[in-house]
Amino acid sequence: MKCAIYARVSTDDRGQDPLNQRLQLREFANRQGWKVVHEYSDEASAKNGERKGLKALFVDAARHRFEVVLFWSLDRLTREGTFKTAGAKLASPKAISRG
Repeated sequence: MKCAIYARVSTDDRGQDPLNQRLQLREFANRQGWKVVHEYSDEASAKNGERKGLKALFVDAARHRFEVVLFWSLDRLTREGTFKTAGAKLASPKAISRG
C-alpha cells in the first residue's frame, strides 16, 4: 500500500522537530509493509489554515498519489476534528494498534 506521512509541530512547541514524528511514522509504515511515497510537514499552529505541507497533501490526495495518510496524532493534523480528505484514508498508528 502506498502511504504518505504528515508531521506537524506547533510554533508554540519550542524545541520540537517534525523529524521525530516522521521517524516513528516511517518505522510504523515499514512494519505494515507499506511504501512511503511522500512526506509532508509543517511548523505551524493547527489553527493556521495556511499550512503549505497540508495543502500539498490534499493536492496529492486528490491525484490519488497514495492510499493512506499516516500522522502521529489527530491534533498534529487538525484541531477541527475529522473531515473529508479527497478519498484518502487517514490513519494514526495509535488508532490502528488499538484497532
